[in-house]
Amino acid sequence: MAKKTTTKHSFSLLTTAGILFALLLCLLTSSMAVVAFPGSLSFIELMIKSDGSSIANNISENQVEQTATPFQPIPTHAPEVAPPAETTPLPSAEPTLLPAAEPTSTPLPAPTEVLQPAPTAAPESEPALAELPLTASVSGLYGSPQLYTLDCESQAAVDFARFYGVRIDELEFISRLPYSDDPEEGFVGAVNGPLGQLPPSDYGVHAKPIARLLREYDVKAKAVRGWDLDKVRNEIASGRPVIAWIVNLPFDIETQDYTASNGNTTRVARYEHTWIITGYNMNVFTVVDSEWTYNVKISTFQDRWGALGNQAIVYRGE
Repeated sequence: MAKKTTTKHSFSLLTTAGILFALLLCLLTSSMAVVAFPGSLSFIELMIKSDGSSIANNISENQVEQTATPFQPIPTHAPEVAPPAETTPLPSAEPTLLPAAEPTSTPLPAPTEVLQPAPTAAPESEPALAELPLTASVSGLYGSPQLYTLDCESQAAVDFARFYGVRIDELEFISRLPYSDDPEEGFVGAVNGPLGQLPPSDYGVHAKPIARLLREYDVKAKAVRGWDLDKVRNEIASGRPVIAWIVNLPFDIETQDYTASNGNTTRVARYEHTWIITGYNMNVFTVVDSEWTYNVKISTFQDRWGALGNQAIVYRGE
């Protein structure tokens, strides 16, 4: 009896160990099948009941996260993003319309009537330029030949007027000049008399009567006296030619004070003449002398212009 009991007990232990080994082998085989063939998971789930299903699911999820198959790339994990901190809610995206601003206007000053300057006498001198250029010239003025020996003043006046757009017949201009033994009031002597004489002989006329007659032709001419060289330069730099009364070249300068029958005393000179100044530089003035144009040294011009009191005719327009 004792022998039989021992045999049964040994058989029972071996059987139990074999069953456990078989179960372990099945579990191991199933796990390898899931790893190699993830698609077989659904089949295994049908074979395993209750608790076995959760084990299979855990194995499957762990393998997919960590191991790549030949057909599926390793999934990448998006970094965890912390929840946003509490912020003030943004206003609605709907545009809000602001009330339209009332248009305002600055009242303009009332227009003032611009009065044209009256044709009265211009000021004695034009305002000087801030800085005179070293060189300047007036273009567009050209001379014409004299008709008589002593008509240089009338001929210069006609050329001066033409520069400002006024055409004057010289013979008419000469005929309208007043005659006097005082060169400050009219023409002294005969217009075709000999050169180089002094009043009351055939002489000529000074600036004032010429400027007065030019104004009758609507040429804004003004006679000046006692000017300096910079005032002449200022006129040229401003585009205005100047008629200057000089002692003609190449004659010596000879002057004297003369008293006319009306009691007026003035400085006169032999070979009294006129030039139209149209340019200058540091050394010379450019002069138009009848039909000729040439340069005269500044010192020469100053001496010959000063002999007759630095008198001239300038343009004073509107």
